[in-house]
Amino acid sequence: MTHMKIGIQLYTLRKPFKDNPVGTLEQIRNTGYDSVEFAAPLGMDFAGLAKRMQEIGLDCPSCHVGLGDMAQRPADVLAMAKTLGCRFIVMPFVMPDERDWNVVISKLSAFAKRAKEEGFRVAYHHHDFEFDASGGKRPFDILVGETDPALVNFELDVYWLKKGGEDPLAVIKKLDGRVKLVHLKDYKADGNMTDVGSGTLDFPALIAAAKKSGAEHFFVEHDFPPAPYWPSVEASLRYLRALG
Repeated sequence: MTHMKIGIQLYTLRKPFKDNPVGTLEQIRNTGYDSVEFAAPLGMDFAGLAKRMQEIGLDCPSCHVGLGDMAQRPADVLAMAKTLGCRFIVMPFVMPDERDWNVVISKLSAFAKRAKEEGFRVAYHHHDFEFDASGGKRPFDILVGETDPALVNFELDVYWLKKGGEDPLAVIKKLDGRVKLVHLKDYKADGNMTDVGSGTLDFPALIAAAKKSGAEHFFVEHDFPPAPYWPSVEASLRYLRALG
């Protein structure tokens, strides 16, 4: 039986990656991860990184790209995605001063249309602020309701769903067909983030539901792994591999 393919979001290892990009990618592969989701500035030598990933068998199905770059430098974003071999381009975060959701949707949709023409799919990655109802309608509901499912998919993050007051399992099921990527990180009883398998979330149920909802890629992520970082990503992978 082939094992489930598990990736890691590079943001988790941003400090080692900044100091030694190639060495970090090699260690990700040596640790046992199948893929990586990129999060890197647009000016990097992506051709060199892609060549090394190809040599060591590390897939790069997805990359995180800010809305500013999508809107102002779409050609550079698409060139990077092509060089890395990505199939998905994901918008990772909306700055507090840019949360005019009509503008966000308009810019994201325009980029998604162009990306689709060039063979890529686009997704939105949420945190917890999209579930804040204080402004009337919740931003997450606006994003789901007012984006075209043919253009905009979602990368769900099970920790941020829980932190936002949601039942992650229910959201995954509700968004059936639009969940293409999933971030795996665990939720401690005190609300803090922790390695996969050391908190309170039911990962076997969440992964099964996500696969049923159409998820194609799973990435371990920890926004603040304790230094030296690697024990955290190793622990998460060890737990997920033990699930079979």
